[in-house]
Amino acid sequence: MISFERIKDPTLLTALWQNCFDDATEVIETFWRKTEGHSLVFAALDGETPVSMLCALPTELVNDCGETLRAAYLYAVCTAPAYRRRGLCAALLAYAENELRDYDACMLVPDGEAMFRYYEKRGYRTAFYHSRFELPARKSEAKITRLSADAYRALRELQLYGSFVSYDASLLALQQCASEASGAGLYRIETADTVCCAAAERWGDCLLFKELLPYCPEAAAALAEMLGSAKAIVRTQGGDVPFGMVKPLHGAALPEKSYLGFAFD
Repeated sequence: MISFERIKDPTLLTALWQNCFDDATEVIETFWRKTEGHSLVFAALDGETPVSMLCALPTELVNDCGETLRAAYLYAVCTAPAYRRRGLCAALLAYAENELRDYDACMLVPDGEAMFRYYEKRGYRTAFYHSRFELPARKSEAKITRLSADAYRALRELQLYGSFVSYDASLLALQQCASEASGAGLYRIETADTVCCAAAERWGDCLLFKELLPYCPEAAAALAEMLGSAKAIVRTQGGDVPFGMVKPLHGAALPEKSYLGFAFD
């Protein structure tokens, strides 16, 4: 018999996570450690066996007027292969949304076009967009400094405008871990014209900017060159590339177009 619960010991879900996403055990354990005391974890259980799961990460959604809404970023949403196509994920989403009654909205990043359609049927709409650019590495006189999660958050909040998602330092530490494990990190990049914050990961000969604020080709090219990458792929605020979805809870009025930034993907 299937039951739905909030899970107090999320490490019980490590095997399910690994079965669905094929992530290394140390990556999953780092997530549990970095989000301990911050995230809410929900699961569908067949007896005592977890068969579907999701994590709700507390964030703030800033609207165009500067007002702050409580939002839960739903992460690692998955169902064991043998239990798919039974409506378990939809039922778990409904259960979690009810448990998150103190929040104004739930957000998530679908994995591919088919999942955008799946979540749309469950009340989510596309609301988070970004721009994406690719450029070759190039030497520059830019000054590059590595940042802690706290320092990155402070600089990030200064750079953002309009509607955006604000993360606390505990969540930005997740991105810091992923970036540093790849051989990159969180950075302040100062050119003659501007100061940027950048969260980057190395992928082969490519430097992937999970975020660069504001967009500055010189800053992206300079960091790619410093880290020995041939090119940079950059995500930044603005643009029309669909990225994430949102669902209002309790009738909350939400921005039509906003910036999410990190997917921790």
